[in-house]
Amino acid sequence: MIKRLAMLPIFTPHQNQAIDQLAQKQLGDDGWELMNRAAKQAWQLAAKLWPQASHYYILVGSGNNGGDGYLFAQYAKQAGKQATVCQISVPKATLTQRAAKQISEHDITVAGFSAQTLLESDIIVDALFGIGLNRPLSEPWNLITQAVNLAEKPVLALDCPSGLDCATGLAHPDTINASHTAAFICHKLGYYQLDGRDKCGQIHHCDLQLDPDLLHAFQPEAIAPSINELSLPTRLHNSHKGSYGTALLIGGDYGMMGAVALASQACLRAGAGLVKVISRTEHQLPLTQMQPELMVSNDSTLAEHLAQATTIAIGPGLGQSDWAWRIFEQTCQTNKPLILDADALNCLAHRPFHYHRWVLTPHPKEAARLLKQSVAQVQQDRIAAAKALHKRYGGVIVLKGTGTLIYDGQDMIVCRYGNSGMAKGGMGDVLTGLIAGLVAQGIALSLAAQMAVIHHAYTADKLKQVHGTAHYLPSDLLMNWRL
Repeated sequence: MIKRLAMLPIFTPHQNQAIDQLAQKQLGDDGWELMNRAAKQAWQLAAKLWPQASHYYILVGSGNNGGDGYLFAQYAKQAGKQATVCQISVPKATLTQRAAKQISEHDITVAGFSAQTLLESDIIVDALFGIGLNRPLSEPWNLITQAVNLAEKPVLALDCPSGLDCATGLAHPDTINASHTAAFICHKLGYYQLDGRDKCGQIHHCDLQLDPDLLHAFQPEAIAPSINELSLPTRLHNSHKGSYGTALLIGGDYGMMGAVALASQACLRAGAGLVKVISRTEHQLPLTQMQPELMVSNDSTLAEHLAQATTIAIGPGLGQSDWAWRIFEQTCQTNKPLILDADALNCLAHRPFHYHRWVLTPHPKEAARLLKQSVAQVQQDRIAAAKALHKRYGGVIVLKGTGTLIYDGQDMIVCRYGNSGMAKGGMGDVLTGLIAGLVAQGIALSLAAQMAVIHHAYTADKLKQVHGTAHYLPSDLLMNWRL
């Protein structure tokens, strides 16, 4: 069981609203106090981020997010800043009406949208829709968000950039590109899925001075561990290679030797005591020359190596030839811990079965094949897709992509690290090898998957700082991997 108090809880917008209601009840308030706290903490964040800024252009909607924006303008004005409120429609929410009336007493300009004012301002504050929007923006809202994005000014989104579905992370057309997002009360799932990372910018938690125990009354939708919470146990001096298991990597059909090479090298780097490889006969010599620590054989010795292995990873470069199918079917007859990736997943999609001792690592297209769905269906609700994969196939599911999900039937884990430089062939092979190397050492499947995914992504973030997103390679992770 994951220790939730030590990790970042992630909630859905619906859960956030429920927490908000409970907080109001505890405060004996109709929400006005929370609105003031949200506006004040957002203003304090803005003042810290942009101390030299003098003119704020605040875009307000008719709902409660707009109310946060009106009160933000009041705090900015009190701090001696120029605050102009862009009111596209009259306030509808009761608290927002109250906020609009209050700022009318503070000599704050409230007017319709002005492109000139937008361009003259230093900072734009997005208080249009917040977390409740789950549909495309219509006129005039989309025209305004288009203008905001074209202006390329710093943007602070209050709770959620307008146009982003905060439940799924899907960005509708013309979603605002925020530089920073003030996350009120809790972190939302959409921040870390699909387009969320790109649209939210840097995320800042604003706790609204609520009792931390308030969140513990709710079961989070997911947990996002930090890099510091997942590390290998200390190795004993009195140990040997047999103490850390034997991993067997299977794959590398003709033309795809590199995939199993990357996976097996990553397995070594993860700390497995012995790493063996089953590949095509023609690949035995080059794989050994590439990495002399590997023990490489062809499939004639498969049964022997399956019996000796602590864990088995199959799929990198496997292909779907008769050779691949024969190996896949023989491997799946074992009762050892398995890691399935790439073409092994495609084989499984053709001949599905349930097994509790494996880790499946599909990207969205592979997940769609496994679920007999479209990629769009998988991406529309990645949480549901991960749960459906577990229900159908068992074991631990690693649904790759922005905000990779790890699900074992009990805990849903979100990876908050990683960047677009990982969008290269071979990254998944490295991940497969890392998981296999950790499982070989006796680490539980779910924990091994979490450790591998999160350190894999974190290492990529370190490489991005040196090389940028486009220029580092999957093989670069091998030399920079630390756990």
